[in-house]
Amino acid sequence: MLLIFQIILAVSLVMLISAYLANFFGGMWVPSSLETVRQMLRLAEIEPGQRLIDLGAGDGRVVIMAARQFQAQAVGVEIDPLRCLLANSIIILLGLQKQGWVYYGDVFNFDLTGADVVVMYLTKAANHRLKPHLTAQLRPGVKVITRFAIPGWQAQLLNDTAMIFLYEIGNIGPEVETKLIG
Repeated sequence: MLLIFQIILAVSLVMLISAYLANFFGGMWVPSSLETVRQMLRLAEIEPGQRLIDLGAGDGRVVIMAARQFQAQAVGVEIDPLRCLLANSIIILLGLQKQGWVYYGDVFNFDLTGADVVVMYLTKAANHRLKPHLTAQLRPGVKVITRFAIPGWQAQLLNDTAMIFLYEIGNIGPEVETKLIG
């Protein structure tokens, strides 16, 4: 019984430290529900073998679900080293390290070339700052899925109940008509 208490205390302490450190790394971690993650991945119409990149991967839930349920080659980038460690520990426990991994790094410097889908649950300001990085590194046709709008871009699809935006590189201008689903 004492061992279980110590494990729970240790995990709680790690999570508390990680949440506190997130302020120094650029933002608080706000996890998406598994149902929201599933909706985001379905909206992206991910096919087996496609390369998904999750910017701000947190605990790796997008990477894990994309690899496990959609058979994607999924990678994430996370600036909080404790969350990165947690995500990769879960990935290893699930035996998904050949299909998914979360790298420690900064979303503004991460190499996006080769991506078929990019997932972001970042702030509107961070999305705005990432626009030049996205347009410079992603080829036309790459899907970008966000929980917050990208200022100046027109979404192709908008799930207005879950607030999920789908953009397609090369097709983000004002002439795009947003299709509402939900």
